[in-house]
Amino acid sequence: MGRLVRYNVAMSLDGFIAPPDESTGWIVEDSSIDFAGLYDEFDFFIMGRKTYDVMRGMGPQNPLIGRSKDSVIVISRTLQPGDHPDVTIISDGFIERIASLKGQDGRDVWIMGGGWLAAACLDAGLLDVMEMAIMPVLLRDGFKLMSAETGGAPFRLVAKSAQRLQTGILMTAYNVEYTRK
Repeated sequence: MGRLVRYNVAMSLDGFIAPPDESTGWIVEDSSIDFAGLYDEFDFFIMGRKTYDVMRGMGPQNPLIGRSKDSVIVISRTLQPGDHPDVTIISDGFIERIASLKGQDGRDVWIMGGGWLAAACLDAGLLDVMEMAIMPVLLRDGFKLMSAETGGAPFRLVAKSAQRLQTGILMTAYNVEYTRK
């Protein structure tokens, strides 16, 4: 069996994954979340340039530091690979790359952020699971969970799990059902 492609992201209660200024201060911290264990579930981490900028901004706290260059993939038309030697930069053909990774054995693939990237994977039939940590916060504006840029049709999601944490965060997971309803 191949890897699962999972969109795992923090989201406000009103469906935004980042405010207009792309800050992260709205994300509620919860010490009960085992981030090390979560990262160990994945062999590949795929993100757009904006998410990559946030990760780089974490400095030594960036959980992707020390991972192999091949395992951290940034989709960008503006970044130059030579300027970012610790990651793999892809400008074209990222859907084919994700499909190839999905077909291999190993731990899962994490789509780390970017509603447009998640939407492209969904439209290509690659996204298997959507995992949202729903924060008890209303952002009211910003970047949506799933970008409408691709103009894709609706999809049905099948509830997999839900858990309420003491901080009010709702940890949810849904399998993507590709029989369009």
